[in-house]
Amino acid sequence: MVTIYQDDKLEVAVFEQAKQGNACSGDAHTVIHRSDYAVCAVIDGLGSGEGALQSATTALGVVEAHHHKSVEQIVELCNDSLSNQRGAVLTVIKVDYKRKEVRYCNFGNVGFIMYLPDGRTIQPIPARGYLSGKKRPLDESSFLYMKDSIFLLYSDGVKKRPMKEKLMKLTSPKAISDTFVSNDCFASDDVTLLVGKLH
Repeated sequence: MVTIYQDDKLEVAVFEQAKQGNACSGDAHTVIHRSDYAVCAVIDGLGSGEGALQSATTALGVVEAHHHKSVEQIVELCNDSLSNQRGAVLTVIKVDYKRKEVRYCNFGNVGFIMYLPDGRTIQPIPARGYLSGKKRPLDESSFLYMKDSIFLLYSDGVKKRPMKEKLMKLTSPKAISDTFVSNDCFASDDVTLLVGKLH
């Protein structure tokens, strides 16, 4: 299933599918548009099925309730909410339109990569482990972006990312549904692939 989120500053397409044989996905995502910023998050509950979904949904509620805070604070609150649950990994980014800056905080294997029109690639190394209520050292990073920068957030069900050259030619992330979504890109796991284009 592909979901589109769009305003005049950011366009996002999200592809999601549950692990084969499962009724529900243990992944969750959100895209929150505000006039001066946007927040995007991909959350992967540990394992699959109902337990994974419960953890992912809990963290998702925290992101949506606290999107006005820093990404580090958001992730810390997500961690606090996951005690006595299976746990989750996640990446949260906040796009600051005034500063032309993306702020990033991650814990675990939800990938982030940003391609800039000048040829540069930004790909922070994810923090190892998962969130389950135990205190974790968190780190917030920031990167400047340019008009027409493209970024990806993806769970570990994505085994082969879309090629940079194809992504940079996208006029709109809506095209992802036709161009990039083929089963050989995905492992036998829950899959979430979020593609954003900054205007």
